[in-house]
Amino acid sequence: MRIFMLIVSMTTIIFTGCHQQKKSESLLIEMTNPTDRYRNNAGIVIERSQLNNPDSTLLPVLHDNNGKLIVSQLDDIDQDGQWDELAFISNFSPNENRTATLTWVTPEKYPTFKDSIQTSVGKESFKQFTASGYTILQEADSIGLGEIAVYSKKVAYPIGEPHYLIISEGPIRRIFGIDRKENETFAGRIIELVTIWAGHNGYEKEIALINMPSNTLLLTGIKDNVLNPDTTFRAYEYGYVALMAHTLEKESYYTGMAIIIPNEYYTRRGYTTYKDHKLWYAELKPNAENKLTFYVYGAKEKDNEGFRSADYFEEFIDYETLYIDNPIKVNLVN
Repeated sequence: MRIFMLIVSMTTIIFTGCHQQKKSESLLIEMTNPTDRYRNNAGIVIERSQLNNPDSTLLPVLHDNNGKLIVSQLDDIDQDGQWDELAFISNFSPNENRTATLTWVTPEKYPTFKDSIQTSVGKESFKQFTASGYTILQEADSIGLGEIAVYSKKVAYPIGEPHYLIISEGPIRRIFGIDRKENETFAGRIIELVTIWAGHNGYEKEIALINMPSNTLLLTGIKDNVLNPDTTFRAYEYGYVALMAHTLEKESYYTGMAIIIPNEYYTRRGYTTYKDHKLWYAELKPNAENKLTFYVYGAKEKDNEGFRSADYFEEFIDYETLYIDNPIKVNLVN
């Protein structure tokens, strides 16, 4: 079933002067960190169409400058039985330029990589984990961190029953889709594509509205509680907004939660009660293609003692927003 072909996978690179490969040869991958910050586990995606390898039976393998194998994975985004994207992660110093070499091997010689992403999905609720395994989302009946609801005529409606599909899972990232048929209020469907990268305290979510009214809006937000009396809103000059909350949990440790939204989808923010839950929310407007994207983060003190500080967490989100706006630049050279 190819219900997710309607969603284009979120890529985290910019191709500059990319040359297509004419035959099954090795090629050089040039990568540049455009920021003056250290970047660990920066996600990089190269589309199969960019490689243009005429021998479809061969698979790409990456090595660094010292000949060391780079952990990577091949993802079949449209579920047609053929891989569409090559994904890997890399660390960068400020403004660093790095290279890697791509070669082609037969399936029998393709290396085996150990999985490092821990996630699970279920029929009534789902969990999304950081690389260390701590949950950053576990919601079934409410629009908690990063969940959504339909908003129409100033009324919030719950979205339909979710149906889950694992798109890809491996050592670099896990991608899964959520297909929801709407209830009697709306006859359309909402499709979500969630991508979780190794070593990241969050995930990226793409949403497509299918056969929904053109003026349909969505809500997403962060649940409030007695230990979280306020939330921080931040607008960035390069085109994003963020909702942030820093909460003392019952187990007496702190958790930072945030949602980063591109300006093109953000309309307003507010505070409301939804399904008996207090919620700080953001209103989202899909684009002309009825699609939108946002990013969700959850960082626990158990992962990093620095997250005990609200200032530390907010600075972390500031830099994550900067990285989203400045992806690693990639150039392919024959």
